[in-house]
Amino acid sequence: MLLMQNKLITYSLIFILIIPLFGLNFLIGLLGNILLLIVLVPLLILIIGFLGLNSLKSTINLCENCGSTIIGNNGNCPYCDYKSIKNIQKDDDLSSDASNKIIEVKAEEIN
Repeated sequence: MLLMQNKLITYSLIFILIIPLFGLNFLIGLLGNILLLIVLVPLLILIIGFLGLNSLKSTINLCENCGSTIIGNNGNCPYCDYKSIKNIQKDDDLSSDASNKIIEVKAEEIN
């Protein structure tokens, strides 16, 4: 009988000490995963939106005749039917040397 009571006390202490520890660990893990979802899902949506915007930006063209903005790689402008359409991305040449560019200035005398 005494041996059975010792086992019961031992098992009760194990149950009281070990089970809440695993329950607390589970709760901390669950809250950590929820926090990761709250932070990482908007970050993932932001990255996907940024990639989509860059993809859309590469397909935007500008008509040299009427100046309208056209999405897509059409051969002709749908507004004025001009044959040559330039890509806005290719026009932004930021790697060229600025000293090679020509700037025309019209001077006027002020009285």
